[in-house]
Amino acid sequence: MAKSIWWSRRGEMINHLGDIQNNRQFPELNRVPKKILSREDFMLLFVKQLQFQDPMHPIENHEMAMQLALFNQVDQLFDLNQKFDKFLDTSRGFYLSNLASFVGKLVKVKGEYGRVEGGKFLGAEFELKEPARGVEVVIKDEKGALVKRLSLGDLLPGKHAIAWDATDENGNPVPDGNYLIHLVIPGKNPQETPPLSVTGRVTGAVLGDEPQLVVNGEMFLKPSEINELVMDNSNQVENQEIQGEENTPNNGGAS
Repeated sequence: MAKSIWWSRRGEMINHLGDIQNNRQFPELNRVPKKILSREDFMLLFVKQLQFQDPMHPIENHEMAMQLALFNQVDQLFDLNQKFDKFLDTSRGFYLSNLASFVGKLVKVKGEYGRVEGGKFLGAEFELKEPARGVEVVIKDEKGALVKRLSLGDLLPGKHAIAWDATDENGNPVPDGNYLIHLVIPGKNPQETPPLSVTGRVTGAVLGDEPQLVVNGEMFLKPSEINELVMDNSNQVENQEIQGEENTPNNGGAS
């Protein structure tokens, strides 16, 4: 009889341990641990500490005051983090709106792609540190075909602009678009030639963790890589032409 009772209790104990192992009797053990604790979690820990303290040795007054002060600091840190997140969101909004304001503007950047718009070359320049003889500029289209070769001759140190009338070797106007510009200095390899500063138009903006400006539809640049903003005179010329047409007297009805 005693042996059967022992075996029965042994079976109950094994089943109880199995329930604990399978978390069937303690569903709270299935809780997924948090990676970030909230202020409510800290308050819950504090309440649990008070609830399960030793009644014979309760928490001292100074320890209680210290924990309340720490809890107050944690609460202030949570408020500070929330305000800082709002500040970052606001700053990011201003930054992105400022970035979008560049779209459509003319800028100077380091690069090899010049642009023709409205039958006019937007411009390019370079700077020499020493005199150079027989300087040439080779212009190709985006497929690599030769468009025109310009002879700049002998140049002194300083900045030099590339003057191109947006025509090919036969004097025909080239279509609008991007053109590859190479500076050729006899006796120097391409790595030794000074970099070009081309005038291009900001055609778009990439908004993300690392915002970029799209120049001439080809170059993706950081805002810090924009060297200079250029005054766009094309709109002023168009406005002057429109005003001139409006102010032209109509002589057709004169008697």
